[in-house]
Amino acid sequence: MKLSVLINNFNYGQYLRPCIDSVLSQAYADFEVIVVDDGSTDDSREILAAYGERILPVFKENGGQASSFNAGFAAASGDILFLLDADDAFLPGKLARVAEIYDRNEIDWCFDRVTTHEGDQPPAQLQVTLFDKRDTLRKGGFPSLPVPTSGLSFRRELLSQILPMSVAKDVVLSDNYIKFAAAYLGRGAIVETPLTFQRIHASNRYTGTSRAKTLRPRIMIATGLELARRYDGLHALGKSLVAGGIAETTSLLKLRSEARNTVTGGPFGDDAINEVALMAARKRLGNMLRRGQS
Repeated sequence: MKLSVLINNFNYGQYLRPCIDSVLSQAYADFEVIVVDDGSTDDSREILAAYGERILPVFKENGGQASSFNAGFAAASGDILFLLDADDAFLPGKLARVAEIYDRNEIDWCFDRVTTHEGDQPPAQLQVTLFDKRDTLRKGGFPSLPVPTSGLSFRRELLSQILPMSVAKDVVLSDNYIKFAAAYLGRGAIVETPLTFQRIHASNRYTGTSRAKTLRPRIMIATGLELARRYDGLHALGKSLVAGGIAETTSLLKLRSEARNTVTGGPFGDDAINEVALMAARKRLGNMLRRGQS
């Protein structure tokens, strides 16, 4: 079974070497490393050139993280594909242990949790939870998938039903769409014990940043719209995500106009405007009551 690791990079030259080295040092017989450089302006290209034929670099104009996922997938030839942000790293043995999980279970995807402590070693034993929430997703439910990009892996057959995906600048449309789509399309597993290091730093695009609060509603809305456009069975989830994103905006008085701007021409049709706005209002009111606001 061949594995492909798709590293997406944009101006993370200072972290790129430890990221790539963490993959090249894996004890697994057959894998490839594809690094998609999304129009970096730092020293990333020089760093990639130093690896020669040990990696496959893909250079492209800046188009956002989703476009990097698409480019990496197009270049990959593996049976199992792993995603990895260029500022993160795989713990020793990750590839072999995740490959074994695929071998032993009839699963389409496997997500492993991350540690934010550099230097952590992989656990001696893994806690693996099989995960099938396809019915929940069809009904509009939100299963918990608390794993970032660098903990995601997929069988090629599944990922080919998700990528290529629509693109957006920044991270407004990225791994959340892929996770929900994967959980809707197939049966998976979550490794509860970390096999990946996620680096928290000042240049993070989302995690641990001051931008997260303002990005979150945009991510929810973009993800909901894309899921509903792409998959007929995810209209209910799409509406819930859009409503949640609208509910996190600044004023209840803006809800209906924002819903109209968001939904008109989208996958739900004009008749859904009032329904989405009402869902958002109810969600916002519920949040206010839980916080003890009047």
